[in-house]
Formats: sequence, C-alpha cells, structure tokens
Amino acid sequence: MASSSVPPLENWLTFLLSTASDNAIIVLDPGGKIVQWLGGAERRFGYTQQEALGLDFGALFTSEDRERGLDRQEMAIAAASKRSEDDRWHVRRDGSRFWGSGLLEVVLNEDGSVWGYCKVLRDRTDLRTQLDSLQNRLAAGEEEGTRRKEFFASLGHEMRNVLSSMQNATTVISASTNEATRTKAAQVLERQLISVERLLDDLDGSLEAADSRPRLRLGPLVLQEALELAAEDIRTQVEQKRQQLVVTVPPVPIPIHADPDRLQQMLLNLLSNASKYTHAGGHIHLTATVEASEAVVRITDDGMGISHEVLPHIFELFTRGAPAGDVPGSGVGLAVVKELATLHGGGVEARSPGEGKGSVFTLRLPIGGPRLSDHAS
Repeated sequence: MASSSVPPLENWLTFLLSTASDNAIIVLDPGGKIVQWLGGAERRFGYTQQEALGLDFGALFTSEDRERGLDRQEMAIAAASKRSEDDRWHVRRDGSRFWGSGLLEVVLNEDGSVWGYCKVLRDRTDLRTQLDSLQNRLAAGEEEGTRRKEFFASLGHEMRNVLSSMQNATTVISASTNEATRTKAAQVLERQLISVERLLDDLDGSLEAADSRPRLRLGPLVLQEALELAAEDIRTQVEQKRQQLVVTVPPVPIPIHADPDRLQQMLLNLLSNASKYTHAGGHIHLTATVEASEAVVRITDDGMGISHEVLPHIFELFTRGAPAGDVPGSGVGLAVVKELATLHGGGVEARSPGEGKGSVFTLRLPIGGPRLSDHAS
C-alpha cells in the first residue's frame, strides 16, 4: 500500500478538530482574542469562523458573568493551575443561552510563557434542565413540608383551645347546682364537640389532599349571636383571672355570610389572646359595628400591649407578644385568625400604643359575604 495514501498526523488532527461537531473548540491568544474556531463552535454559538476570529472571549459569556469578570477569571485560573473547569450559561450570536460544560487549558511556550488557551466546550443544557427540574421538585417538597408543619401546629393549637373550653364547662357542670348554669355549660360542651369534629375533618382532608388549608362551609349568620356564643365560651377563663368582659353590640342585627365554626375559632382565639395578655383584674371589651360594607368586630384590652418591634409581625406564625416565659402559648392563634379572615374575604388588624398600654384587634368581614374562592365550599 502506498504510504502517500495515509495523511500526515497533523492533517488528521486538523480534520478531527474541524469535524468534532459535539464539542466547540476555541483557541485564544494570551489576551483572550479568538484565533481559531473549530469543531462544533459555529454550531454551538452561531458565529461563522470569519465572525468569530478576533472576537473577545468575553463575548461568549452572559452580561452578568462579564460584569463579575468571570471570563478573565477563567483564564487566570488556567494560567495559574494549567486548566480551568467551568459549567455556566453561555450566549449565542442571537442572544439565546445554553448551558456549557467546558475545560480551558493554557498552552505554554518552551520558555514557560503563555502562548494562548484552548477551550473545549459541550452543550449540556439537557443536564441543566434536569437539575433545575429536580431542584424545583425539592423546593416544592420543602414548601409543602413547611406548610404541613404549620398546619399541624395550628391544628394542635386549636385542639388545645377546644379542650380547655370543654374542661372549663365540665368543671362548671360538676361544681354548680344551678340548673340554668349547668345547661349553659352543657351547651358549651356541645358546641366544642362540634369544633373537635371540624378539626378532625381538617386533619382527614389534609391527609387526603395537597391543599391543607381549611375549607369553609358558608351560611347566613347574625354577627351578634356569634359574639354572644364566643363570650359565653370564654367566660370561665376570664372569670378565673377575675377579668371583666363587656360585650357591646348594636340592637339591629348585622347579617353576614360565614362559616359559623370558623367564625367561632377566630373570635375565641382573639378573646383568648386578650385574656392571656391581660393581667388579673383587667378589662376586655368586645364590640361590633358596621363600617361601609364591612362588619367590624373589635376586641380591646388594657393588658400588656405589643412592642413596636413585634407589632408588624404579630400575625406571623410563632410570633409572641411577650417573653415566652411570661405567657403560655405557642404563637399560633393569631396566624390562624389571619388565615381564616382572609378565606372569608376579610382581614384582621392589630394596634397598640406600646408595651403595657393595651391593644386593639379588629376583625373585618364583608357584609355581603366573602368574595368566594376555591377555599369555600
């Protein structure tokens, strides 16, 4: 066989470099200018060889990475360590981006000075997409885990509230010989048993569905009647601290469209909060009125008040209005009120002049009923 049929080694290398379509092969001079544009470089970046020659290496980087100086950093690492491996977004001629996995190696002269650099780069956008998808799933899982944790925290808090009311009612029934008093206490027990049932329904729903937020069972209500029930349910707790609870409501009924059990949760949480943060012998005032198209409930107390630092965060989960050792509780109740008020199309606010100066909590519900959402059924 004629030896002339076998191309020289240099020709083979040139051929392989020019036809390596999967890898972009870029040769740079010491200053970072492109001097050779081989393999899949044109396919990857969209520049013809004529357009690419003389182009600065940084033109292949995103504007954010150029502002950080990462194109020069890659060359500096290669010069110091012989090579630099990088996975990052790169920019094509048309401005679109792809995720490139590459290796930049320094090429040295015989005297050890830098002759230039050779970059071998492969498009791995497929891998980056898979990683992003996995990260999104992990983030979604973490968010769901956090939401579940908050749900179970609020469920435990509400269950303790209900059990406390039931315990108080049981104590009244056992200690009192007055039939009317015993009957009222039995009614409290009956209402709280219904609340327990709703909380267990919430638990079942959370285990079955991705959405663990409470669902509403809406119906027509008279606000004054709901306030009287809440005041009756909290009465024993208030009396144990020798506090005075006064209820002031207008004589004309205020009709609202709400979930009766959820409304009781909100009212009892607000009243219980007022009682816990009000000293023995203090005063709590429960009022109702109408402002424009909203039914407005206010719970005013002359208790410990709320510091200016805590006030903006008072409805966040686990926020406490007093040092943890001063008042029992987990900082969940007010977060529950905020969520339920929002689901009803209303809201809740808090005001306080400062520590030791009492507080006012305002619950607002639309007169015409909530702006229905997928949380209502």
